[in-house]
Amino acid sequence: MTDLPAKPATGRGVRIALAISVALNLAVVGIVGGALLRPDGPRGYASPRDLGFGVFTAALTPENRADLRRRLIRAAPEMIGERRGMRQDMQAILTALRADPFDAARLDTALQAQLARLQSRLDVGQNLLRDFLVDLPAADRLAFADRLEAAASRRPPKPHGSATGN
Repeated sequence: MTDLPAKPATGRGVRIALAISVALNLAVVGIVGGALLRPDGPRGYASPRDLGFGVFTAALTPENRADLRRRLIRAAPEMIGERRGMRQDMQAILTALRADPFDAARLDTALQAQLARLQSRLDVGQNLLRDFLVDLPAADRLAFADRLEAAASRRPPKPHGSATGN
């Protein structure tokens, strides 16, 4: 009988890549949450993606951002204290990565805890964005759609019918 070649050990590399990806996503959420939960709101809206809704954020007016920030604080006040939990999640991942001997199950547990926290935050954000869009008057919703289309295609917004801008 011939010996079969050993399977490549891709599991560890994939897990590390996943950990880095989740960590970066969590960092983005932390930055967004920190900017949103500042008493005076985000500083200067320097980035069109400051609310973490991707291309949707580019279509938001400053007033829309302020409205979403108020909605977030009302809907999920517990997110104000989430930084401690996010730091604990990251510390658990770092501890698992540095453990000797390495314990993949410990890393998996830490990654799952981080993913659950991140998913919860993303769910809140998506629900807030959906409710915001549903509540917009028709003219504002059409103007938002035009700005969203322009942001998605990176073209200047086209005027929609007789609706004027924002």
